[in-house]
Amino acid sequence: MSVPPTDLTGGPSVFCFNQGQLDRARQLHAEASPSGDRIRDTLARLEADCSRNEQAAVAFLLIDRLNASAG
Repeated sequence: MSVPPTDLTGGPSVFCFNQGQLDRARQLHAEASPSGDRIRDTLARLEADCSRNEQAAVAFLLIDRLNASAG
């Protein structure tokens, strides 16, 4: 019997987003700079190549890796 994949796109949240950090991320995404270009390109590739659930998995794993490497 196969197990259906776990949907990561909804349900209770286990992480809190700091509004200031999210605002700054949006600014970086919007600005005309090498960082903005890389962010837009990376998001476009992820959105084109990955399902919504896969995108959510990448987001969770990036946050987890950033948390683990902080300090």
